[in-house]
Amino acid sequence: MTAPTDRADRIARIETDLWEAYYQREWLREFRLLIAMHREFMGMSLPAAVAASYLAARAAIAFAPLDASDLEGAHRYLARYYQHVRRALGCTAGAVDLADRELHYWVVHRAVARRRLAEVAAGRPVDDPPLAEIAPVSDAFASLHAGLFNSTPQVMRDSGIYRAQAAAIVDRISGRYSPDVAGDWQRVEEHLRLAYRAIEEVTQGTREPV
Repeated sequence: MTAPTDRADRIARIETDLWEAYYQREWLREFRLLIAMHREFMGMSLPAAVAASYLAARAAIAFAPLDASDLEGAHRYLARYYQHVRRALGCTAGAVDLADRELHYWVVHRAVARRRLAEVAAGRPVDDPPLAEIAPVSDAFASLHAGLFNSTPQVMRDSGIYRAQAAAIVDRISGRYSPDVAGDWQRVEEHLRLAYRAIEEVTQGTREPV
């Protein structure tokens, strides 16, 4: 296993802030954070990062309404967004394919989160869900990571699980049933650190295929 890197930690911090901005509907803050993410994570120039961040933000805004999501509009923006990402990362997967994977994660995550919220409202204890419950989300993340980094979902399994666990904690916050919001945001960042370290292990060639 590779040693933790400052870069993975910085990216985890940015993504934590991005999730917070998204769920608080702070779109200008999200746009600024997206620019930082694209520069740090994907090595984009400032103009490229601005262009990609605009498309990513528009996709997020189209998807955001819980009961009136514009899925077609979100997908159009994502497909244009992933044209920029493919150039930056050297992805072999096509832009439309990557947009499909991203939107699938958004849809699956929302469904899992809303189901759990209903269960908590009906009396379910506030706990960390088992891996089997969030498997649709972790599988969607692993598929997306595989497309981004020319790998396979199996190799990207760990990074998918860590990000799905982070998303499940975010759901406690956004669903307003977190018993410790500040502590949960810290846990989100910790899981994202693990996710990005796992991605680095794969992209740096230090993890053996399974």
